[in-house]
Amino acid sequence: MEFTYNLFLTLHFIGLAGLLGGLLAQIPNKPKQLQKLVMHSGLLMLIAGLVMVGINQMMHADDPSVELLDHVKIAIKSTVLIVILALGYLNIKKSELSNKVWGVMTLLATANVVIAVFI
Repeated sequence: MEFTYNLFLTLHFIGLAGLLGGLLAQIPNKPKQLQKLVMHSGLLMLIAGLVMVGINQMMHADDPSVELLDHVKIAIKSTVLIVILALGYLNIKKSELSNKVWGVMTLLATANVVIAVFI
């Protein structure tokens, strides 16, 4: 079960790299465009994160020494990711992405990393 958890953790990190990397790659571009890679990576992060929470719960049920995840932290990170995805899906069909929306999405993606590491 631990291998499966680590596999989904790796997928979660790959999704993070695609999301943040896809957004940061737009820094020099004028006008900015929202790539489908960003949205697919965000969905990968969300699905992998939800699966990791479920696996953690199952591992804790079998072995009480397995540390439970902080559900408040998970809720905050999930909410931030859902806001990023909502902004993305509202702007995916547009020919250009406004600097404000791009900045908010990038800030939220970075905040998600900070929450994961420091809180």
